[in-house]
Amino acid sequence: MSTTWNVIWEAHPDIFIARNWLECPEDKKKENRLSPQFAYFMGGDTTLRVGIIASSAIMREEEFLLAGVLWGNRLSNGAKTVIYFVAPNFSSAFLNGVFKIGGNISARAVYWREKLTPSLYLIPEEKQDRQLRYSLGEERPDWQRWGQSLNPVAQQQLKVVNTFFDSLACRRVRIEIKPLHIAFLWGNFEIAEVRRKGKKFELNSKVKWLKNNKQLLKWQKSGWVDASGSLNLEFCTVILKILDYLEALEKEGKLRTHDLLALRLHQGDGVLKSLWGSPWPWPWLPKERSENSVLELEEWYFFQGDGQLSVICPIFERPLLKASKSILLAGVLEKSLLLVCAKDAQGNSLVWDGRVHWLTSPGMEEDLRRWYCWLKDMDKFPIWTLPENWQDKGIYELNCRTLLNHSLMQKDYS
Repeated sequence: MSTTWNVIWEAHPDIFIARNWLECPEDKKKENRLSPQFAYFMGGDTTLRVGIIASSAIMREEEFLLAGVLWGNRLSNGAKTVIYFVAPNFSSAFLNGVFKIGGNISARAVYWREKLTPSLYLIPEEKQDRQLRYSLGEERPDWQRWGQSLNPVAQQQLKVVNTFFDSLACRRVRIEIKPLHIAFLWGNFEIAEVRRKGKKFELNSKVKWLKNNKQLLKWQKSGWVDASGSLNLEFCTVILKILDYLEALEKEGKLRTHDLLALRLHQGDGVLKSLWGSPWPWPWLPKERSENSVLELEEWYFFQGDGQLSVICPIFERPLLKASKSILLAGVLEKSLLLVCAKDAQGNSLVWDGRVHWLTSPGMEEDLRRWYCWLKDMDKFPIWTLPENWQDKGIYELNCRTLLNHSLMQKDYS
């Protein structure tokens, strides 16, 4: 494979600003902690370092982007560095991410077309269609639209279900409406669902997350609307017991970190409300299962306040890779047709300022800050850290650390 790549480089001297490429051997890849699935080459001189990262196929573009900037950082050592990303194809989001690279490293993308002559094609930034817009999917239905295909009796019964779970909002139960089912959640935990069955629907509790099989069987209950127009007491009692159980886990400090954080962010009280406003439910669903970007964006958190939409991306594992993925998804949001038309619950327009707020723990902050050396506009990705004792005391403050004029600044919001 290395011989093939070197032959390709030699056949296209006008594509690159360097020649006489040297490939990074396997032992050096391992020593420098570079992803083994890509090929790395180096050229240039002491004043201008040049590198290539190449792949004959890309499964995960965020890994390719991160590997490229890490290779550029390894070559740079403080000197100006140019990195070429070479692959058979790139998504528009990836190209958008490449053009965000700046600082000591500048990046360029090159198409490799194996069966064509010439087989390499440099993609100039100015040639990209900046007017291209992505569709984030289809609008999430409301209760009325979801129930339109049901028979009249089932529609009335659905209203009873809606009223019951709306009454549990004070206990932090939230509702997610999807094409074939409606989920009722407490944080990340799905506690019940309505599922469409022809012209009718089925209502059941959901406790698959329970580890105790005996308790799981005990709390698996079906719900229905009786002759008096009320939900059956047995189902309502089980739902309340599930909430009691989850709230006890929270009080005893037994929730997993990501589950507790999800609960806090979905609730959106305290400093979250004063800083960003109220939680804004993600209003779109992917039209196809292949629309991974829509599914991943749905896992972020969105807030609305004073006509502004704020985008929060939690990062609590593999920070460099998660940040790389968020940079690509930020490009999707930037060119989203629907986000331009975002509105609050009252129908008022919301404006997104283009920033994706990285929310993390103090221990991962420095890893995320490394990206600031590789971005043209680091202000688009502010880093917010939770207080050390947030799991016990709640999110009572957030620290935003930003590099300004090469000095470290700190802002505390409490």
